Amino acid sequence: MNIFQRSSRDIGLLIYLAQRCTIDREAELTTTQIAKYFEISQQSASRCLIQAHEEGLIIWASDPKGSKVRLTHLGLSLLHKLRYELERALHPEHTFIILKGKIFSGLGEGSYYISRTPYMDSFHSKLGYQPFPGTLNIRIRSEDEDFLDVIKGSWPVVIPGFEEEERRFGDVLCYPAQIPKLKAKVAIIIPRRTHYGENTLELISDVYLREALALEDGDEIEIEYSLKQNKE
Repeated sequence: MNIFQRSSRDIGLLIYLAQRCTIDREAELTTTQIAKYFEISQQSASRCLIQAHEEGLIIWASDPKGSKVRLTHLGLSLLHKLRYELERALHPEHTFIILKGKIFSGLGEGSYYISRTPYMDSFHSKLGYQPFPGTLNIRIRSEDEDFLDVIKGSWPVVIPGFEEEERRFGDVLCYPAQIPKLKAKVAIIIPRRTHYGENTLELISDVYLREALALEDGDEIEIEYSLKQNKE
């Protein structure tokens, strides 16, 4: 989703809703509240909610007592993109982000998912390499979680989902990164559907990272992410 193609009212509405705790749960709002805040008519406020709902930015249900609203993943993604662009605009001297975290063992599903042929073909065509069939799991420091949100707002390489064996495999968002002193290709991946928390990320690489870096659970690792990523 290109944030520069969005109207200021679209973005303003998402900011307003996020400020009212609609990211993690539903919030009750009235069109009167929205109209007053934006200094528009109730009809205009209602149209804004309807449009945002139809475009998949919010989940919205109206009843005589008011409206129940919650941001969708798509709406939240747009806000992350806004944050990323503002970070670049307000701090042009910041050319990269450094994340630090500790290695932990996952559920062993990384190899299964990454090694699916459609994923591997897309990795090769879009990233220029086929990754080692597995992921390195990292739990990010609490002080770096905001930086991870900024990365989520940048322009990922999208590895499209597919259907196989009567099962749906979702899109995977890839963010090319670097590990200092390691001459290997690395990318942060964020599946659209993940069982891990917001403070975790997974890395893929053209090498087996645990072996290349002699890593064990609990070891700390540093990842660099350039803020000069190109739009796909």
